[in-house]
Amino acid sequence: MMERINENGSITFFPETVDEEQNVHSLSTTGRLLAYNDELKKNLKNGIKFTDILDKLIETDDPYELLDAVTALSTYQLNSSYLVFPQQYSQSDYYLIFLNRLLQLHENEKVVIQSSDRNDELYHEFPGINHQGYFVFRLEDGFEGGAYYTEKKTGEVLFYINFNQKLLHFNSSAITNLLVVKYGAMFNYKVVKELESYLVNLGNYFKEDFGFEVDFNIMDASNNAYYKFTKQEIPQDALDKLFIAASKENFMLVTDLNDDAILKLDNNVELIITDRPVEQEKTGFNWGMSIQDQNEKVAWFDLLFKYSFLKDWYLNNLKELEIEVNQLYF
Repeated sequence: MMERINENGSITFFPETVDEEQNVHSLSTTGRLLAYNDELKKNLKNGIKFTDILDKLIETDDPYELLDAVTALSTYQLNSSYLVFPQQYSQSDYYLIFLNRLLQLHENEKVVIQSSDRNDELYHEFPGINHQGYFVFRLEDGFEGGAYYTEKKTGEVLFYINFNQKLLHFNSSAITNLLVVKYGAMFNYKVVKELESYLVNLGNYFKEDFGFEVDFNIMDASNNAYYKFTKQEIPQDALDKLFIAASKENFMLVTDLNDDAILKLDNNVELIITDRPVEQEKTGFNWGMSIQDQNEKVAWFDLLFKYSFLKDWYLNNLKELEIEVNQLYF
């Protein structure tokens, strides 16, 4: 209160006035605090929404909910200028977690998720291969939803996956280099076959559960599979070498009426080296191989391990025989 002494000695009291500038500052501070509080509430709600999606990734038994969850988490913006969560998984980590959850749904979880404190990341380790294999996802630059499943020590990319485009392509070159050449020299066939089966199972689950386009390449055991050579010309020199190598193992390479080279192996399995018209062209042919097996369980990958002479023949003549990979992804 303010007071004034009158001429007659009496005192008059007046209410205290508020300075206009002070009032403006007070309102401004209040507004800022309210805005700050609203932003915190909004970001906390965003964090709760994130945990709801993470719950689905961890707990759902529905494949489509699982796919939706990893797709959402892979691009989720959890941090803001008002609220930062210091401990977070990366997009690559979520993809690895998704693979394990998918395998769990099919009761076939063979690969193990490990955590590297040194690299601050999750990675896959396969029983039997153990520390000789360190598998992670490397994200594709410029394409959302694309990633390369990579053995980090060697840099070999086993497959490319794009969750948005719903496709998965295996890399025959990397599978040959890593599984056939390196692991084939270090481990017995059973261990390497388990790893190959894990990859094939993944491909089948993506194909059957989500309708992904899947190219199994040299792991495709169907009779319709055609392993196209990178070079278009007839591999005549390599065919001559195969005739000699097969003869030494008591197998005969013969030519049929269509000029296809046919190698008859055990259990009525036939390896056929033939040519087919070049795709999307009116003229020209591409040479490659197919395998005919009554049970459709034998792929080129399997023959490389079962017959050492075929493995040596293929690896020693890669300039003519290397199986083609999709140039868009590898």
